[in-house]
Amino acid sequence: MYKTLLLTTFLIFCLNIQAQYRRHHEYKIVVVEPRDAEIYVNNELLGKGSCNVSFLGREKVLLTFKCDGYETATYSLLRSNLEQTVTYRLEQDEAFFNSEEGKDAAQYVNKWVPIVPRSDFSEDDVWRRMISIITNAGFALEKIDKTSGWIRTFPSVKSYKISDVRTTLEVRPDYSTGEKNQFKVRLYFEKRQKNTGEEGWVKYNRLLNDYKNVIPDLINSLGGGM
Repeated sequence: MYKTLLLTTFLIFCLNIQAQYRRHHEYKIVVVEPRDAEIYVNNELLGKGSCNVSFLGREKVLLTFKCDGYETATYSLLRSNLEQTVTYRLEQDEAFFNSEEGKDAAQYVNKWVPIVPRSDFSEDDVWRRMISIITNAGFALEKIDKTSGWIRTFPSVKSYKISDVRTTLEVRPDYSTGEKNQFKVRLYFEKRQKNTGEEGWVKYNRLLNDYKNVIPDLINSLGGGM
């Protein structure tokens, strides 16, 4: 009887170990720093900071982490990973800390902004002031057509640790008012993660600090503020 009891105890122990092993591989605890980062599992929001991720018979799941001020990151978490708790740390987004949002960004980023020059400015005055402000901001001119009133710069690329932001400035005539010598200007921002090539560029809706004064300077100068 003693041997039977001992064997039963041993079998229960083995079954508990097996159950714990099975549970270990059915889910994992995912932790991300910073703790307010959103956790997406197969593109579905599951929680913030930490959560249990179930495999439900799958061998891997796709994890995506998003947080303001940090680079979005995507990882494949394998069911065979030996760690029960898996921790990830996001890289700070340098572009975020070198740009801004809010009223100015909403006004000037990726939008056409009207420029109304003073009526007593000649065409040469307007052209000279525009070119001066644009080049002083660090842009290189790609296309200049004084007759049509069109200016386009080469993309200016700011390179950060794990991402790039490129900015293009363009000036065009504004025919919507029906008035002569009216213009509109646009600062267009795009961002990509490193080593993603041309296909990696996506529209970026933040205003880089290096260019935040360009449109106000154009408006003030051509409107007589300078």
